[in-house]
Amino acid sequence: MAILKIKEKDFVAKCAFKFNKWADEKYNDENKKGDKAGGFMNIYNNLLEFETNYLAAFWDCALAYLGKEKPSLSEIEDAIEARIEEDGDTEKLIKEAFNELTDSGFFKMKAKKYWKNLEILKITGKTEDEKKENLKMYNMMQENKNAMKE
Repeated sequence: MAILKIKEKDFVAKCAFKFNKWADEKYNDENKKGDKAGGFMNIYNNLLEFETNYLAAFWDCALAYLGKEKPSLSEIEDAIEARIEEDGDTEKLIKEAFNELTDSGFFKMKAKKYWKNLEILKITGKTEDEKKENLKMYNMMQENKNAMKE
């Protein structure tokens, strides 16, 4: 369970409808081709890459269920900074957020489908070099996923 202490109060992450809606509204960035994969996928992929900035995005969405009682983004960022100082790095925080998304009942099937779809990287590519590069990318993503469970 992902918990963040903000102003001496513990807040529990909730990954469900409000998370999804908030993520799509605020964090559904376009890729280089102009396509949008969705806010959940953007946050999920960036956490997988250990992108610290997406901790704030995760918590911003994970607390959306609180409505008007939701802490501000600035308060969330301050709490994350305090936790980083307490833990000594971001590893535990990122793993908690990533695993909360992966294991939540709401997103579990979406996460499973994501990993199943990535299997194609092991065998696709127009050239041998592209196939090798895709396999390398696949293996790197699997390593990152496994690191999240350690």
